[in-house]
Amino acid sequence: MDMTQLFNSLKRGEVGRLYLFYGPEDLLIREAVGRIKEMLIPASMEQLNLTVIDGNAATADSIINACETLPFMNERRLIIVNNAVFSPSARKGFTKEDTEKLQNSFGSLSGHTCLVITTKGSPDMRTKLMKTFKAVGNMVEFGKLKPQALEKWVAKRFAGFGKRISPAVLKRFIELMGYLGRDSDKTLEGVANEIEKVAEYCKGRDVIKKEDVETLAPENLDTNIFKLVDSIGGKDISKAVRLLEDMKRSGEPPVRVLFMVARQFRLLLQASYFKETGYSGRAVASKLQVPPFVAGSLIRQSGNFTREALKKALKECGEADVRIKSGRIEPWIALELLIAGL
Repeated sequence: MDMTQLFNSLKRGEVGRLYLFYGPEDLLIREAVGRIKEMLIPASMEQLNLTVIDGNAATADSIINACETLPFMNERRLIIVNNAVFSPSARKGFTKEDTEKLQNSFGSLSGHTCLVITTKGSPDMRTKLMKTFKAVGNMVEFGKLKPQALEKWVAKRFAGFGKRISPAVLKRFIELMGYLGRDSDKTLEGVANEIEKVAEYCKGRDVIKKEDVETLAPENLDTNIFKLVDSIGGKDISKAVRLLEDMKRSGEPPVRVLFMVARQFRLLLQASYFKETGYSGRAVASKLQVPPFVAGSLIRQSGNFTREALKKALKECGEADVRIKSGRIEPWIALELLIAGL
């Protein structure tokens, strides 16, 4: 079961007996758990029919006992185990004996019980426990949202604050968030915080404008690298050096900055080739495995360089990498010389 199937089943009023939620998007996991809780347990019945167990201190016996307790004046009981630890090598979490007991109990959960277990990261699907879970329960991975789903989620979030945002401004907001970047570690938690910040900034107005999101957008490495390469293409050395200094002050590792600069030039070279051979913007996005608005930006930015200049930039990035890793030059000085040379 994936996230879409889960939320669709909940919309239909269908709540199963056993769920395992995992993945990096804690916010979506909390939303799913909250929705199940609202559907099964009236607020007045929480103390009697809701059990929340800390996964770090959980034992198989405590979970099984909670599952075997009958609901009181309610159709079902809900047991939530937060942040369960399934690795037997961990200092906290389930022992080998615990996992065996849980495995034996999962198939016999009664209809009056709903057990929801959440865990950090991705559990080892090769274990007997996970195979049993998959056979008798619902395993749902809460991974990063795809572009279209993200747009709907962000628009809905703004609507929750009574704000409207046009498709163009919505795309600009998402671009500035850096969530969809291939190497981005940004989660929806951070995006939600930025949405709230923009909504508060626009207090008294219903419509979010492009200037609003650009004024409040946090600087992220993807955005800064794009600006840096733009300034190189525009021969604006002072802006390029200023951006490099900003990255240095923000604590970005210089080797990662170099990797991202090289990656940007590689994408520009590929975008330039695909554009010249007649590919549409959407086709370029598919080929490069980036969102369409990113592909459009790459196509635009590639126009600032000749094909030979892009190849030369990639070669010089490689040479700078060798000089840094061999200890022949201090990393930030290498980056400054690279940018000045380009």
